[in-house]
Amino acid sequence: MKKSRRIVLLLLPFLLAYVFQATQYARAPVKYGYFVVYAKNADIALRPGADLGPNGETLLQNSTAQEGLYNLTLGRWGPGYNVNYTDAFNVTNREVFNITMIGFNFTADSNGQNYLKMYVLNDTDGDGYGNAEVLAWDGSTSSINSTSYIFFLKASSYGNDGGTSQVKIMIDIPETGVTLQEYTGTLLMWFKSASF
Repeated sequence: MKKSRRIVLLLLPFLLAYVFQATQYARAPVKYGYFVVYAKNADIALRPGADLGPNGETLLQNSTAQEGLYNLTLGRWGPGYNVNYTDAFNVTNREVFNITMIGFNFTADSNGQNYLKMYVLNDTDGDGYGNAEVLAWDGSTSSINSTSYIFFLKASSYGNDGGTSQVKIMIDIPETGVTLQEYTGTLLMWFKSASF
């Protein structure tokens, strides 16, 4: 009897570790994967940022399915996760005139965008690099418009880079009420030329 108690006591930490692990694995992952549409009729470059996804690759990659699109793969996360990508991707103006980003939204067939917040660094000192963080997408609507925009300095000549800004992405998945599925869609960024 004493011997069996000892065995049970010795196995108890392993059993608890197994139960804890099982609890951790009960949090089913939620996959995010958005398309980022390349700017049509404009020379605006989208480039990977420094942040890497859980698979060790950059978040922004060329799409193999459609020319002119990029894949933005944000990883697989479970309920209760809060993930911050401080340099998800970069936007660069390659036009020889100043431009502004005036909108951030998603196509009607997108889902899961309510778990996202997106920030863009605005160039407030005119040096060509974004330096002031601006909330561009608040989880339901665009927070930028034609009067409250992100500024991109012009390129010195065609073939060169002008103003560049980082895009930051925060994923906030609640503990409950989450549908366990793959969330996908198309992110649209809107630009217009600026005369200043």
